Amino acid sequence: MAEKLSKTARASLGDKGETHAHICPQCGTSMVATKVMKYREMPGGMYWICPKDDHRIKI
Repeated sequence: MAEKLSKTARASLGDKGETHAHICPQCGTSMVATKVMKYREMPGGMYWICPKDDHRIKI
């Protein structure tokens, strides 16, 4: 069963076009807003994640 996202999380994931796009500082690719679950020593929460190199920026 999928976890219900908060209103803030849904707003962050919505399609907002290029005006809200975040660019990866390492490779220049558009980043994707993703909810990350806490796992071992890695913190959870909403992050911008680069699909090429898994670079993360906390939202």
